[in-house]
Amino acid sequence: MKEINGKTARWFKLLYGLLSLLMLMALVAFSYATWSNVKQQAYQSLTPHNQSLTSVVKRFFIHQEALLGELAESITVSSSPDSIIQTRLNDVLRATPQMRVLAVLDTQGSIVATTGNIHTLEWLDLFDNDESTIGRPFRPTFVGENILPVRKAITNSSGVRTGYVVAAYRLLGNDAIWQEAEEAESKRRSMIIGDDGRVYISYPESDTFWQSFVSLKVENEFLNTLSELTQKAGEWQTRDVQYQDEQLLVTASFIEDYRFYIVSGIQSADLFSRWLERMKYVALAVLIFLIVGLVVFRIILTRAARFESARNVAEHNVFKLSRAIEQSPSSVIVTDEHWLIEYANNRLSDGAESLIKLDSGQVLLDHFPHSLLKTDVSAISENLIHGTNWYGERRAKEQKQWFSFSISGMTNDAGHVTNHVIVTQDITERKQVEVRLFKQANYDALTGLPNRRRTNELLTETLKTAWQENKRVAVLYMDVDNFKQINDTFGHMLGDQMLQLIAVRLQQAVADSGTACHMSGDEFLVSIVFDAEQDVVDLADNIMSVMKQPVLLEGKKLFISVSIGISRYPEDSDDVSNLLKHADIALYESKNQGRRCYSFFSQELDDKNKRKVELESEIRNALANKELFMVYQTKNRISSGEVYGFEALMRWQSPRLGFVSPEEFISAAEEIGVIDQLGEFALYEACRDLQKFQFHATQPLAMAVNVSMSQLTNSDIVGTVRKVLQDTGLNPSVLELEITESMLAQRLEEVQPVLNELLSLGVSLSIDDFGTGYSSLSYLTRFPVSALKIDRCFIMDMVDNRSDATLTHTVITMAHKLGLKVVAEGIEDEDQLALLRVYGCDLGQGYYFTKPLPYDQMTAHLKSQQETPDWAV
Repeated sequence: MKEINGKTARWFKLLYGLLSLLMLMALVAFSYATWSNVKQQAYQSLTPHNQSLTSVVKRFFIHQEALLGELAESITVSSSPDSIIQTRLNDVLRATPQMRVLAVLDTQGSIVATTGNIHTLEWLDLFDNDESTIGRPFRPTFVGENILPVRKAITNSSGVRTGYVVAAYRLLGNDAIWQEAEEAESKRRSMIIGDDGRVYISYPESDTFWQSFVSLKVENEFLNTLSELTQKAGEWQTRDVQYQDEQLLVTASFIEDYRFYIVSGIQSADLFSRWLERMKYVALAVLIFLIVGLVVFRIILTRAARFESARNVAEHNVFKLSRAIEQSPSSVIVTDEHWLIEYANNRLSDGAESLIKLDSGQVLLDHFPHSLLKTDVSAISENLIHGTNWYGERRAKEQKQWFSFSISGMTNDAGHVTNHVIVTQDITERKQVEVRLFKQANYDALTGLPNRRRTNELLTETLKTAWQENKRVAVLYMDVDNFKQINDTFGHMLGDQMLQLIAVRLQQAVADSGTACHMSGDEFLVSIVFDAEQDVVDLADNIMSVMKQPVLLEGKKLFISVSIGISRYPEDSDDVSNLLKHADIALYESKNQGRRCYSFFSQELDDKNKRKVELESEIRNALANKELFMVYQTKNRISSGEVYGFEALMRWQSPRLGFVSPEEFISAAEEIGVIDQLGEFALYEACRDLQKFQFHATQPLAMAVNVSMSQLTNSDIVGTVRKVLQDTGLNPSVLELEITESMLAQRLEEVQPVLNELLSLGVSLSIDDFGTGYSSLSYLTRFPVSALKIDRCFIMDMVDNRSDATLTHTVITMAHKLGLKVVAEGIEDEDQLALLRVYGCDLGQGYYFTKPLPYDQMTAHLKSQQETPDWAV
């Protein structure tokens, strides 16, 4: 229960306590009166019962004593059976229903005559002395009924006792001496007790078998109580006594002639049950009253607590609201409907740390900064009339401050606006933070150009405007050539300076014709709206021209070049993401063309890019799916035409893409990093097949396998070659690894240690496509190659082109001077072969001898070489 005012709560509790106390006192008084009434009724029922019982018992014994006396006077005891006595006994027994046995005894206790269904030989033992008329009650058997013996002496004419007439009476049940005194009230206790304390009759009988079988005696205390109750003859009193395990309310009378107490009693438990029966409804009513009173009391207290709490909360809220408004950093102003100030907490400053003081009765719109709202009054009024608040932010240019205004209306019962509540805040710092955060989120910190996120937003806006105005948009995506090399060589600090310089040059080249952005790292983007395609070409040429000017950074003269990819709206795409993707595809094409150039996106480029993606996806599983296989082209001696060895070439037959050229899939494998697995597969297959080819040749054969620069720089090519040689058992001297000249010339320093390790394994190295490189030939003296392979571009036109012939002759001569073998690649006719013989070339390879053949066909070809070919005759 919520706390309420203490005084109020005490009054409520006192009232409920008094009512409860009164009800309890009334209940106690009523219960006492009820108990007294129950006891009075018990007394009133016990007294007549005892009087009746006394009268019945006394009358019964007097009658039976007279009956037995008459019988005794008419009987003479003799030792011989007397039929007359027997008859008399039978008549008396039938006339007395309470009598169970009637017998005549001599003075020794011997039975002279008897009638009835109880037999005993010890009648005289049931009497305490010779003068006793009433004997002790007994049970003939363990399960028999209680019997009370009574006797009368028989005397002769001289008055001498000659015997006894003995009768045994049923104490309880039908035809018993108690029958006339029995009642339907089962819990009433009736007893005949001798003045010696012996219990002759007790109704109802004792609960236990032993108590009912044995003749009991009451305690002296009980006997004394009976004596006190019967001191005054003719007066009946009641007392509470303990009998066996029962608490009884008893009354008693005393029969002087027979020395009997006649006792009538009611169990106290029975009295309590009667009292409880009468009290339960009253007690239940009182309990219900108390419970209902308690519930009502709780409800009253709860409601009072709620009311008290609500009042306290309201008062506290009003207090807090008042304090909050007074201490709020925001200005809170209340005006009437004509903008006259009624309340102001004066929390605004004028930018010079001076508070702006507003007084009641002034027109709010005449004072700064609320004068900024004069042009918005109609819009504010319109909003408030329609029940909505008005919010706006305004900038005071002279003070260089920003303010936010939140205005709501207070209405009367009719719904008319009667007051304005204006909450004003100085948000200058927030606006400064927003500008700073906007720049951080949308502009590159290094170059100050829009970042990728902002670029997407600007492009979206540009495309929307172009669509509305039917204009065209070009996106130039550019990448700084070899920027990673500059970063790695000169450090990131100089690289950052270069990016800043590139951003400045890019903005100069673009000027007002477009927007320059910094996407990430060394990637930049320019977007322009153009009319003719020549405008885009001119801008690209201008950017290339501006960028190629040398840069002097930290005393180092560096040259910059960029590659550019161009996509156009709406020709190439009509959304930002695809324009960027297509420009990136065109940029990739520019790099493939040797950098320092620009390329326009086209459908052909898109198809080529999709083809590349498909290749990269399929090549991953090509080896596992056994789609790759090896073919072999022979290397023949120029002088004799004999097979000298082979070049191992890989082929790919894809179920989905069909036949894929080596130029395509080798490049894709290098880009996605699976070239090492392909190279290992080629080495194993080539070495195994060479050993099989050797069975069909009369002289040792050699096998040449191409090795990519990626294998030399990014994998354990030495370990792979060593393992292949060990697994296949191939002689290292017949394995030749071919390396492309252009790759070797560019990265000789990097791969020199790897090549030396390969040479240490016993394999030989040769230079492929010799003559196509553009670097110094000094590496031929530093690198122990065993052969040069002249590129097919020189052999193809050698017969008709004197320059090609001279260059070929020179290379052969130079190689021989250096101790190297020469292999001519691409021999297709007899004239080429004849001229190479004249030049002294060592080996030839080309379709003139064989085209690349799979293992089975190459085996057949080797077998056919056992016969002398026509061209060798």
